[in-house]
Amino acid sequence: MTAEEKTDALARAAARFRGAHKSRIAAVAAGLAAALLLALIALTGSGYTLQFSTDILAAVTLAYGWNLISGFTGYLSFGQVSFYGIGAYATSILVLRAGMPWYFAVCCAGLLGALAALVLGPIMLRLRGILFALGMLGLARILEVVFNNWNYAGASLGLSLPPALTPVSVYAGMALLALLGFLLNAFFAHSGFGLDAMSLNEDETAAVALGVPATRVKVIAFALSALLPAAAGGLVAWNRSYLDPSSAFDPTLDLETIVFVLFGGVGTLWGPLFGATVLMLVAEEFLVYLPHFELALYGLVVIATVLAFPGGIVGIFNRFGYLRRPIILAPAILPAGEPPQKRPPRADEAPVLEVKDLEVRFEGLTALDGVSLALKRGETVAIIGANGAGKTTLFNTIAGFVPPSRGEIRFFGRDVTRLPTFRRAQLGMARSFQIPRSMPMLSVWENVVLPARHGKERQRAVEHTAWVLHVSGLAPMWRDRAGRLPPGHQRQLEFARVLALAPEIAFLDEVMAGMTVEEREVVRAAIRRLPEFGVAAVVLVEHVISAVADLADRMVVLDFGRKIAEDTPQRVLRDPAVVRAYLGEPR
Repeated sequence: MTAEEKTDALARAAARFRGAHKSRIAAVAAGLAAALLLALIALTGSGYTLQFSTDILAAVTLAYGWNLISGFTGYLSFGQVSFYGIGAYATSILVLRAGMPWYFAVCCAGLLGALAALVLGPIMLRLRGILFALGMLGLARILEVVFNNWNYAGASLGLSLPPALTPVSVYAGMALLALLGFLLNAFFAHSGFGLDAMSLNEDETAAVALGVPATRVKVIAFALSALLPAAAGGLVAWNRSYLDPSSAFDPTLDLETIVFVLFGGVGTLWGPLFGATVLMLVAEEFLVYLPHFELALYGLVVIATVLAFPGGIVGIFNRFGYLRRPIILAPAILPAGEPPQKRPPRADEAPVLEVKDLEVRFEGLTALDGVSLALKRGETVAIIGANGAGKTTLFNTIAGFVPPSRGEIRFFGRDVTRLPTFRRAQLGMARSFQIPRSMPMLSVWENVVLPARHGKERQRAVEHTAWVLHVSGLAPMWRDRAGRLPPGHQRQLEFARVLALAPEIAFLDEVMAGMTVEEREVVRAAIRRLPEFGVAAVVLVEHVISAVADLADRMVVLDFGRKIAEDTPQRVLRDPAVVRAYLGEPR
């Protein structure tokens, strides 16, 4: 790096530091102001002020719970009220039937809500988008019917609860719960686990290919998101001294919670707090001064804000450099980085990859028909064929996205045919995608550090990520949002994420398509150096044959799912069967 480049980098780092410093000052100031306000309300507030403040804190807690699963992880939920109701009933039954102290009962209710989510998560989270939303909505309705007919829990008549504690005690409990919600969201916004969750929101398929254990991350996020409303439900039941199924599983609670987060800023740390607080205050003012127009005016405020500022209130602050989410695990200045550590030689001489008689059928259509392939250490193999030949299907099957109908896949002698995709990635089987699947709302750095951090301690992951960015030519734009990269750089990012896994075998699916000559040469040079980086074998799929002819030791030709040729590039490209497959029968 030249002296001028170093000066430039330092200036940019200083500017970023000032921006981060402004955000930290704003955050600390907001935190101190909130703490002071909460203390003043508890010490000097009237009964009305105390109750209204408790309601605001409950709304903040519900908003933070919803934000964990829907804002960060991207699973739109219309049924968080299910856990609210479970917590409310669990607290009430534990107090009334078991004589448990209120605070302890609320803690147990929160844990019960999390446990219910852990049980339901692997089932419910198989759904996505509107199906998950409807599934959660259906769960709430089922629970309402169950509690309407459960005599032990009061059935449709509900339960009357003793006002065991003062309003100040309830208020203090709700404040602690809102603080817990804030801290959990802060963990998601700043940690590697939170980056895993955000990657699922961006592109779950790509995240799994990069080694993210999607099911585990989703279920943990779901459980944490359930803990908050379950505990809040217990506190609200305690506060109101009455509980029935219609109030415990009220669908408007979910709708209000979603509006709060949309208004404040989805997937942000401060959005749920700002959204819930501001809208609760606005609604109260409308109710007092314009009771006949309250709902209409409230709706207009929400719609106008969301349309004018899609990022919510936090989005407005972001425009002026405040409250921006820091780039996860990013250093102030991009270091030179370190290449991956060399793996010790394996004792056996098993092939890097063996594919035996692989067959894939899609509803009667044969996509792969008895394909076999073996790669030795140090080999680069190019798979070519016309569109629809089965090249990408072969990659998808080897990577674990498509289960084979028949056949076997072995990696260094280990049978991985039924192994989950993320485990194959973590073992060292890395792939790129034919159509780039960058995570557009994440930075280039976060796209690359995401696979780099799995299996490595933090500092090692940072150094490895920096090295990958330099090798792939993405260092100048490492802090940019990935969605803003031009097509050629998107391809470079695909390649960089493969390198970030420090793989033993790299599957590169048209990684050079759409690149300029200069960009292609950068990638070709990096592919030539892959053995230096610890990559034992490389498999390329390319339509631009000239880009891989001098890189490959062997070429495998697929035609309608069958292997029709396998030899050196010079012999394969002169094979009449290959010429016919590409150009058709001569007249």
